[in-house]
Amino acid sequence: MILGLVLAVSLVLAALGSVRSGQAEELLRELTGERGRSLKAGASPQVGELTRYEKAKIAAAARAAEEEKALEESSMEVDPALRLENTVDFTALKKQNKDVYAWITIPDTKVDYPVLQHPTKDEYYLNRTIDHVSGLPGSIYSEPIHPRDFSAPQTILYGHNMKNGTMFGSLHRYDKAAFFEEQPYVYIHLPDRTLLYEIFAAVRFSDDYLPAIYDFEEQESFEAFIEDVQNSPGHVREGMEAPFGRPILTLSTCIGGAPHNRFLVVCVLVGEYEKEEFLFFS
Repeated sequence: MILGLVLAVSLVLAALGSVRSGQAEELLRELTGERGRSLKAGASPQVGELTRYEKAKIAAAARAAEEEKALEESSMEVDPALRLENTVDFTALKKQNKDVYAWITIPDTKVDYPVLQHPTKDEYYLNRTIDHVSGLPGSIYSEPIHPRDFSAPQTILYGHNMKNGTMFGSLHRYDKAAFFEEQPYVYIHLPDRTLLYEIFAAVRFSDDYLPAIYDFEEQESFEAFIEDVQNSPGHVREGMEAPFGRPILTLSTCIGGAPHNRFLVVCVLVGEYEKEEFLFFS
């Protein structure tokens, strides 16, 4: 009976060509596991029949795969005028400090810095410079929970809100609606390519530790964060979406006189380019 069920489920999954192999395998394990428990309990389901629950799970996986495929197929070439040349000398930077792995640039701001990540200590670069000098202004950094290729659903970069506007101090220019509309792009240079992000929102948020509050790998939690951002004081770009499946970048800094809040600039990946090509996601 179990062998017959496996064959039946396999046929259904094969028919759903848009379902990724990983999803299919996961569903197969889940369905045969659940049906196996039913058999152990004395049930005698008819071979080839799927429960309403099983059909719903397969349909949901198919929809998710179709949505992801649509995201992948939405790519298009970007206006070359938006491209900033990647001139960062990562070889020299890594000789200076091996923890450098990216460079962030935001036009018309003072944000033009290397990005560092200590392999084990979350806040090592909060108050250390690229040369390991302790104290302000620190560095722009991410925590080791984030992969260095920015492939995670959410990557968070931290930097001090310096009074002279250095580090992430000039992010507060996005408090002004005019600047928010005029300067929507953030560039992350990597050794082999550049990632282009469009700013989705600039808001006053709680000072909660985001990875502890939201599981960005889960769609429901990811969307809860986006909704919380949209409901926060600040600016949200009209008509722009931040869909699950498209990586986001959040820049986080302090707010003077508001120790229980953070200023967040939330960005959506819209394209990436190497030396010979530039891809754009609509």
